[in-house]
Amino acid sequence: MQSSIKHFLAITISLTSWFTNAQQVVIEPKPEQPIIEKGEHYNYLNFDFVIRNSSKDTLKLTRLEVHLLDKNNQLIQQKFLDNNGTAPSINTIPDRQWNGVAESLIFNPFHEVNNLTTKLEYTFTFNDSIEVKKVVTPTDYKQSVAFDLPLKSKMLVYDGHDFYSHHRRFNYEFPMIKQLGFNGNFMRFAYDFVILNKENKQYKGDGEKDSDWFGFGADVLAVADGEIIVLETNQKDDKSFDIPSLKTNPLVLYGNHIVIKHQDGAYSMYGHLKQGSSATLKKGQQIKKGQKIGQIGTSGSSFFPHLHFEMRNNTNHDAEGLPSYFDNYSVHIGTIKKEVKRGMINTGDILQSK
Repeated sequence: MQSSIKHFLAITISLTSWFTNAQQVVIEPKPEQPIIEKGEHYNYLNFDFVIRNSSKDTLKLTRLEVHLLDKNNQLIQQKFLDNNGTAPSINTIPDRQWNGVAESLIFNPFHEVNNLTTKLEYTFTFNDSIEVKKVVTPTDYKQSVAFDLPLKSKMLVYDGHDFYSHHRRFNYEFPMIKQLGFNGNFMRFAYDFVILNKENKQYKGDGEKDSDWFGFGADVLAVADGEIIVLETNQKDDKSFDIPSLKTNPLVLYGNHIVIKHQDGAYSMYGHLKQGSSATLKKGQQIKKGQKIGQIGTSGSSFFPHLHFEMRNNTNHDAEGLPSYFDNYSVHIGTIKKEVKRGMINTGDILQSK
């Protein structure tokens, strides 16, 4: 009898601890309603989870599972990361331990989804026993304005926003970044474009000088009609910027840049422009699609001459990125050239605007 009572008390204490810990873990998707990005073969979900541990206990994420459901709430797919095997899949999430009261971000690892998916049910398991569930209901993004690519020459999408891209992996919960005021991923759907020559090379020689790069000084074009709302053209092409000033102006990162507001309320941002290349323009000016607005440079946080392009919903520290689909271009795959009327572009693509 005494043994049974001890066993009952142990179970009761364990359950109490389970409920207490589960209640003290808060999981929030960022953005709250993620955007479905539609590709040719798959759809993509580019969002994050901010996880807060308000208890004094150490919590470690040991399993993450997702159920993909259709509009009828029927299971389409089930995916998971766990501790099984000699190289456990859960290890692909690097920061997954909360030592007492703490807050951190993880990137949604299940970024490729079936095109019938309308809801995702996540189960986070901590310490092999504490389960916290979270339902995410994404939304389709409808781009009402037609975009052309911002460069005319043959170009490489040097870095886009796939799961491994630095644009995708902007951690706004990282203490230094958070102290600067950022609380969203403004470049969540960004691209870095590099101009190529006929041999698909990016530069001549060793590429040490800006002038070695075939794209340095190439014209940058507006992707659609709109109004210039931000303009900076006086920064040197010296690959540097003042980090502390990001606290008051988050766009300092891009050196010389232009932000254009379009008729649907979305903003296109063109960064790392050449010093003085936008000097003839002014804030408030109306711009036409295809109009020259600057040239490729190396101002701001730029390791080499390239154009940083992104769509976003505002110009503040809480800005979130928006997808962009482009019209009338070709994709070069070796000797094959594929014509596209409208489509999503990806890291590594070689493109040519018509």
